[in-house]
Amino acid sequence: MKKTLLMMAVVALIALCSCSQEKNIYQQETRYLPVMLQGSNKWSILNVETGEVIAKDAWVNAPSPVVDDMFWVYNANNRIDIYNVANCKTPVNKEVLSSATCYSDGYAIVSKPNEPLMIIDKNCNKVAQLSPSILTASMFANGRAVVHTDLDRYGYIDVKGDTVIKADMGYAAGFNEDDVALVSFSEASDSAKVMSVIDINGNKLYDLDMSKYQIITPYYRMGVLVVAKNDSLVCLDRNGKEVPNPLETPKKIKEANYRDRVYAGDNKYMVIKGDRMGLVDKDNNVLIPFDYKFIQNISPTRYVVGKDSVMILVDDHGKQVGKAKFIDFKAFNSEGQAVRGYINLEVTAANLLSFIDEDMAAFAKKGSTLMDVNQLVGVDPTQYVGLKQIDRPLPPMFCSYIFDSEIASLTSGNAAPADSLGTTPDSTSLTAGPQAEFNYGAKLRGVAINFLVIETAPGTEERLLQLMSSAMGTKGFTLNPDGTFTSNAGTAVVMGYEKGVFKLYYYFDPSEVKPLPRESRSV
Repeated sequence: MKKTLLMMAVVALIALCSCSQEKNIYQQETRYLPVMLQGSNKWSILNVETGEVIAKDAWVNAPSPVVDDMFWVYNANNRIDIYNVANCKTPVNKEVLSSATCYSDGYAIVSKPNEPLMIIDKNCNKVAQLSPSILTASMFANGRAVVHTDLDRYGYIDVKGDTVIKADMGYAAGFNEDDVALVSFSEASDSAKVMSVIDINGNKLYDLDMSKYQIITPYYRMGVLVVAKNDSLVCLDRNGKEVPNPLETPKKIKEANYRDRVYAGDNKYMVIKGDRMGLVDKDNNVLIPFDYKFIQNISPTRYVVGKDSVMILVDDHGKQVGKAKFIDFKAFNSEGQAVRGYINLEVTAANLLSFIDEDMAAFAKKGSTLMDVNQLVGVDPTQYVGLKQIDRPLPPMFCSYIFDSEIASLTSGNAAPADSLGTTPDSTSLTAGPQAEFNYGAKLRGVAINFLVIETAPGTEERLLQLMSSAMGTKGFTLNPDGTFTSNAGTAVVMGYEKGVFKLYYYFDPSEVKPLPRESRSV
C-alpha cells in the first residue's frame, strides 16, 4: 500500500511541475512546441496558441524546449545551434557549442569544446565565464543556477556568474516560486545524509527529519513540500510545519472512481475512465470527452490528445487548435544541463572502471535475472512488451541491461497495442492501454555502458580508451589479440567509441562478444 501511495504521488507531482498553471520551479509557460508532423521524419515548431506550424520539417534532430523564444538543436556535426523563433533558418551563435541549458530570463549556460562553461545572453554574447572547476550547471531558476564541481559539491551562481551560495553541499535542487530549495550539506554519497531547506540567500530554514519523513520530490509546489509519513502523505510549509494539502483531490473527483487521475493545473484533472482519457474540472464536469487513449497538458489551456499514434492540439474544452497532426512532440523538460567542455581523463577512467569487476557490471552480477536487477521500481511493464533491454541513466553514464528473452508480455486475453501512444522520454503523461506483466525469470546477458564525450575536444575518447585499457588488469581482465578483454570468471569486455560516445560493453558469456567501432571525430 505504501509503495502504491508513493508512486501515485510522484506521478501527480511530476505532472504538476511540468505544465500546471500554478508557478513551477522554472516558471515557464510553453508557447511553442517541437513536433514531428504526420508523414515526416523531421522536426517542426508548433505555435501552441494559434496551432500554426512554423519552421516546417526544419531539423533532423529534435529541438530543445522553446523558452524565452529561444531553443537549440544538435546539427549534423553533433554540435549545438541556437535559434530564436523569429528566425528559425539562421543560428544565433557564431561559435561552436557542445552543450547548453534552456534559456531563462534571457540567459543560458553553454560550453565550447575544451573550454569552461560560460553564460550567454539571447544574442549569444558571453556574459561571464565560469570557474574551470565547475563540471555542470543547470538552467537558471529565479536568477539562480545549480552548479556541480569536480569535487562533487553543489552550489549556486547568479546570472552574472558570481557565486551566491558556496559549493559546499552534497546535493542541491533548484529554487522555486517561494525562493526555497532542498539541499544536503552531507557528502553526495552519504546514504544517511541530512536534508535541509534554505532560502535564496543560502540561509537554512530547517532540517528535514529523515527518520520521520520520506522525500517524494525535492521541490516545493504551491508553497508546500509533499513528503511521506508512515503510510500517508503530508505537506510541509517553508518552515517545516505540517499544513493542509493544497493539491487535495476534490470529493467529486474521488467519488467518480477513475482508474487514475493527475492534476493539470487551474482546478482541472486528466483522468482515465475505462480505457479512455479525458479532462474534468473540480466538480467533475467533463471538459475534454473520454475519446482519447492519450492526453497531456502543454499549457493551462492547451492539451495534446490522440486516439491512436497520431496526435492533435486541443484547447481545454476539446476543440482542435490549428490543423496540425503529429506523431511525436517534445514537452518542456527542465532537467537538461550544460557540461564543461573537457574532462579529467584519469578521474573519468577510474569512475567508469569502478562499475565493473570480474563478475559484476553496473551493480548487476553474473547469473542475475530480471528479478535481481533492481531497475523496475515504478516502471510500467506495458512499455517493455516485446523488448529485451532496459535503458537507465546511471550518472555519469548511461546503461542498458540486456536480457536473453522478452522483459514483459501481455496478460492473457489482451491483444498487443497496434501503435505507440507514448510521448518523448522526457515528458510525463497519463496513458491507458493493455495490461502487462514482467517476466522476472529473464536472464541477464550483459550490460552496455555509454559515456558521452561529445562536449569535449576530439581525441578525448581515444585517450580515455588507452587509460582504461592499461588499467583493466587491476579489474581482473586480460587483453586478447583481438582487442577484447576476458576474465577467469568467464566474463568479457569490449570497448570502442563513435559519434562522441565512449562505449564499454560487458558480456557474461565471452562467446557473444562483438567488436565495437573506433570512429574518431573530426570536428
